Amino acid sequence: MLICHFPLQVRKIPKTFTSLEHYLSSYTFPLIEETRADMCSALESFAHAPLIEVISMEDFMPIKLTYRIVVANSTQSTSNPEEAETYTPKDADIFVLLDVKPKHLSDLTRNQSAYVIASVLRAGENETLPPNHLIIKASRSVGVEKDGETNRLKKPLFAVFLINMTTFTRMWKSLDLESALQRNTKIIDMVFRYRPTDAGDRNKSSTSVVHRSFEDFAIAEPDLHNFGLDESQLNAALACISSRQNHGVSINLIWGPPGTGKTKTSSALLWTMLTMKCRTLACAPTNTAVVELASRILRQFRESSGHKSCRVGDMVLFGNKDWMKIDDELSDVFLEHRVRRLLTCFAPLTGWRHCLVSMADLLENAVSQYQTYLVDKEDREEEDEEEETMTMTFKEYVVRTYNRHVWKLRECINILSDDLPTASTSMENFKHMDQVLKLLKIIRNLLYSGDTDEGKLRKIFECTTEVECPGIVSFTDLLCFMEGNQKSTLKLKVARSFCLRKLKLLSEYLNLPDIYDRRSIEDFVLQRANTVLCTACSSFRLQNMEMEDPLELLVVDDAGQLKECESLIPLQIEGIKHAIFIGDEYQLPALVKSKISDDADFGRSLFERLSSLRHEKQLLSVQYRMHPSISMFPNSNFYNSKILDGPNVLSKEYERTYLPDQMYGTYSFINIEHGKEGKDKYGRSLKNMIEVAVVVQILKKLFKASVTFGRKLSVGVISPYTAQVKAIQEKLGRTYKMYDGFSVKVRSVDGFQGGEEDVIIISTVRCNSSGSVGFLSNAQRTNVALTRAKYILKVSIMPFRLLYLPQALSLDFRKWADTN
Repeated sequence: MLICHFPLQVRKIPKTFTSLEHYLSSYTFPLIEETRADMCSALESFAHAPLIEVISMEDFMPIKLTYRIVVANSTQSTSNPEEAETYTPKDADIFVLLDVKPKHLSDLTRNQSAYVIASVLRAGENETLPPNHLIIKASRSVGVEKDGETNRLKKPLFAVFLINMTTFTRMWKSLDLESALQRNTKIIDMVFRYRPTDAGDRNKSSTSVVHRSFEDFAIAEPDLHNFGLDESQLNAALACISSRQNHGVSINLIWGPPGTGKTKTSSALLWTMLTMKCRTLACAPTNTAVVELASRILRQFRESSGHKSCRVGDMVLFGNKDWMKIDDELSDVFLEHRVRRLLTCFAPLTGWRHCLVSMADLLENAVSQYQTYLVDKEDREEEDEEEETMTMTFKEYVVRTYNRHVWKLRECINILSDDLPTASTSMENFKHMDQVLKLLKIIRNLLYSGDTDEGKLRKIFECTTEVECPGIVSFTDLLCFMEGNQKSTLKLKVARSFCLRKLKLLSEYLNLPDIYDRRSIEDFVLQRANTVLCTACSSFRLQNMEMEDPLELLVVDDAGQLKECESLIPLQIEGIKHAIFIGDEYQLPALVKSKISDDADFGRSLFERLSSLRHEKQLLSVQYRMHPSISMFPNSNFYNSKILDGPNVLSKEYERTYLPDQMYGTYSFINIEHGKEGKDKYGRSLKNMIEVAVVVQILKKLFKASVTFGRKLSVGVISPYTAQVKAIQEKLGRTYKMYDGFSVKVRSVDGFQGGEEDVIIISTVRCNSSGSVGFLSNAQRTNVALTRAKYILKVSIMPFRLLYLPQALSLDFRKWADTN
């Protein structure tokens, strides 16, 4: 079948399905069409796409049309701002091979021949290849001339990036019926078989389930309360926790309108599940959302000074480090960084086992080791008469050797204690490791004590029997003994004996696997971590991973932004019995580039579909972000006035006046009378330079007020058009970058989803007399844009443009605007 026929096969995706095959096949052609549209969009703009030079190419036998290529170092970026940015190829990338740097779409066919498209089968980031090396599959044969001596290409060749196929491929595999039947079918059955008639029975029992969960199972303890949840947030969390007590499968929806604490509720849920030792997979559509979740849980762990039933090693975050922008704090839980640390501990000749044995050998056999040292020194001096060095005393030898062993052992134990999941070994072993660290410090201090002379130290280390102290029963007793007034020699004798005992226990019972490569250690951690965080797409890695204790619960944050067929990726992971989707169908859905697929509801989330079928939702009913006059319109039009204003936004302290003018009140509409829209240089997006100037002037006044009155102020500028966003960014440059107390973010509506600022300025751009206002033509975009401001909201718009609002919004919006 030709690809041009695929759009004709696309049908509207229904809300209910007759079978699993019907369900999965409903997404097949919309997915193909969306892939086609994404590729076409990339080809249209490829003249400005990132690229990298190919410096070497050779056949990769025996696979036809497969090549091994070497690309230039991507860090050697061009200094010319007009040229395309450099590009680092990754697995599943699709790029065009050209002999020139493209400047126009016509460069694709400049030689009047079909251009070559290639896909990356393996990239240099993979451990099996050196850096900058790629294995690619080409659409047709690539003929190149090479230098016989250097093997480099004689003529220039460039790889111009188009798209990455990873997400498309993973969604495609999740739609395969044969594979789906072998995976987690129970919860998938609940997903596609759900009917509107199912809602009634669930609604009847929701309240009693919450109370039964709280009283009979005592789930919350102080954990949920530590997050300071309000009543609706607490009830939503308890309803989800109680569903887990069922032996069957369950799906819960938490409905979180803007500012009601979706992420706070989801992080509270995840923290509680972590302390309950429920193996949980936490997903979100974007890396940013996943990182925010991980940061909140880690913050709670730090604030609680650890927790009696979990360790930081029980949580792991994985994904693309470049897109996630991992900071120092998140490095503790980021898989790639954790594995880098663990690699040093698992090394066969220098790792944790070697460190334990070396220290135990010193503590037990220091005297014989010293004798060996003396003999070796004497032999070396006999062989080389010129080599005369000072002979160390026994104490000097012990202190020096101890210091050499202790830093490495201490490093290994700290890494194992922090980075190993609890399920890796027994809690007893973790306790032993903690005690060894304390004993090592005690011994070091005692070795440096002036009370321990050469003869006494030798006697201590000549002792071959365990020291028994009648008064020391527990480790706490031992610590008290060390703080007492006993002689240093006795303390050292006791500490050495106890430390030696603990080291031998760890050597015998800390049975970690003999794994030395990065991938095996990654799998070891993922198989045992209590809470795993990643994007929904990245969770594909877990589908075929064998686990003794499978993941049980799936939590999806920002679920309204996740295509339903993409949510199948984590839902199909073996063992998942309970799923919690946290979102809001009245905010932005997933991005869909194909108009055909969009009309077929390809971008619709599982959260939205189940909501439309009247699936029970736990509503977060109090908003804590917006001044009441800002929240009034979105609340009445999108949420049927179900949302209450929190006490913080109702307080007098929430009234902010940054400028005296009436136009700078809580919300205002700026009349742009002479604005004129125009297209960007690529002809694909709109901008309005009059509005740009107005925005810049408002920012100047706000900055002056912020500096004058010494008030910190964050400002967000939102526009629905990328050309307008870029024009404002270019006009501002780095004007406000150096001021800590004044920040400006300029983004599209999509870029502001989930964000908030003190002041929001919306640049609508379109103000021509022909009709539509792009900003207000989509109710979900309108909702997101209008609900980002905390104290002040400003909308630039021609008043008569309100006539062209969607009928559902026009009357209320005009009434809202007229009140200003």
